Amino acid sequence: MEKLLSIFIDESGDFGKYDKRAPYYLVTMLFHDQSESIKEELSRLDGHLSARGFQDHCLHTAPLIRREPPYQYWTIDERKQLLNSFMNFAAKIPFTYAVFVVEKEEQMNEFQLIGALSKKIKDFLDDHAQFLGGFDRLVVYYDGGQKQLTGILASLLHDASVDFRRKIKPANYRLFQIADLITTFELINLKRERGENSASERDFFGSMHDFYKNYFKRLSKRRL
Repeated sequence: MEKLLSIFIDESGDFGKYDKRAPYYLVTMLFHDQSESIKEELSRLDGHLSARGFQDHCLHTAPLIRREPPYQYWTIDERKQLLNSFMNFAAKIPFTYAVFVVEKEEQMNEFQLIGALSKKIKDFLDDHAQFLGGFDRLVVYYDGGQKQLTGILASLLHDASVDFRRKIKPANYRLFQIADLITTFELINLKRERGENSASERDFFGSMHDFYKNYFKRLSKRRL
């Protein structure tokens, strides 16, 4: 049987000019060995969501925390219930992940950002060549949201064994939504380390210590 590795890719930030309010660009790669079934956990998650009135909901973690659309009319308890359902799902399924962070500098242009990000991803792929080489095929899922990142991925993941799925819909893949959750948490934790968290983040989690202990620490154990 062909051994397949799914790679779900999510990002935060953009390739535009430096903005001191959002100086970070993050990319998350979530890895799942398709031989390890998650059907039971998916069914359990769908049951939890349906029981709470969230049937078929696609998680968007950052807007959930900030109470932005489509969550602007949800109570904090409803938003926490939804997030905790996905946290429990993530804790029970087999996956690992990597995150790549570039801190944009005031004089950094788009090409320098592309170069810095490309190097970080290439170094990771080189360092983990044995792990990746243990699979017959890599199935890469990215929604094509940013052409620059699409170009980086296409240039680095161009082997014949790579099946690059573009323009997918995150709503169709729970693991894509977990990648989104991880990206958001990695950014929040980066800001926590530097004392830069927003009022909405502090309000949602109660304190950044609670965020680290009850949320981030649980998932960061899966980081490669």
